[in-house]
This record gives sequence, structure tokens and C-alpha cells, in this order.
Amino acid sequence: MEHRPFPPNATNPPQSRFPWPLVALAIAVALLVVTLWLAPSMNKASTKELNMASTASQLRLSSISLSPQEANQQANVDVYGEASNAGAQPITNAIISAVFKDKSGNVIVTQQKPMTRVDLQKKTKALNEQDFSQDPLKPGQSAGFRASYTDIPQNWNHEPPELSVLQVTVKK
Repeated sequence: MEHRPFPPNATNPPQSRFPWPLVALAIAVALLVVTLWLAPSMNKASTKELNMASTASQLRLSSISLSPQEANQQANVDVYGEASNAGAQPITNAIISAVFKDKSGNVIVTQQKPMTRVDLQKKTKALNEQDFSQDPLKPGQSAGFRASYTDIPQNWNHEPPELSVLQVTVKK
């Protein structure tokens, strides 16, 4: 007697001719397009970020001083100075990069922090800090600023860090 599977053709299931991989790919592309379309976008009419080349001429830093506080073999360093707007538009925000070095001149840490407006005459904890977005730095104007850097290693040389302006946001 010959062995026959039940039901007939049970070992060869029918193959679907419907293009399922193509449908899955089309759905994935549609979801990506919808996600990108619905993603929130910044109001580009209200602010403009300047590129690296123009930030050097837009914002000038001077009269740099430090106020380090050490604890647990690390330092928190407040950098104070004067910021001057040499551009034609009010500055609403700026990101300042600081490069801290050891006694041999080797870079030990680099941090980027926003600067805030302060009164340079009152370098105490009771500072009246203010965002530049609340009181923009007008063209030709100078104001005191502070940028706070944290977790600076103990082997820092206690010299002022190398400061550079990474990003400037201006009001249109």
C-alpha cells in the first residue's frame, strides 16, 4: 500500500502570488514621509543662526576672568567677561566653547555652554542672571556675560581656558 498524505498536497503548500515585501516597503516609506512632514520645525522667520565664519565678527569677548570653586577633586569654573556685538542684528543667544588644559598644555576637557547676561560688578551667588533672549545684545552694545563650566579635572592648570564662539543666534 502506498502512503498518501492527507489532505492531498499537504507537503507542498500553495505559494501566494501577492507581492507582500513590496507592500511592506511601500507602507514603511509612507510612514517615514508622514513622520518627517509632521515633525515640528523651528520658526525660521524669528531667528537665524550664523555660520562659524561670521560668528567671530558678530560677537567679541574681552576682559575674561575666572571664579573657580573646587570640591571632590574637581572644579566648577564660572568664566566672566564682556561681550560686544559687532554685527548689525541683536544677539539673542550664544554658545561659548572652553578648552581647559593641564600644566603641560595638553587638553584635558572641552565644554560648550550658553552665555548669560550678568552685571560684572556683582560676581556673587546673588547675581541677577538674564538670558540674552530676554534682553538681546544690540548692535554696538557691550554687556557682561557668564558661562559656567562643570566637572573640570583637578589637574587643570588654573589658567583661563581658550574660549571660542561656536554659535550665535540673532533676531531678524
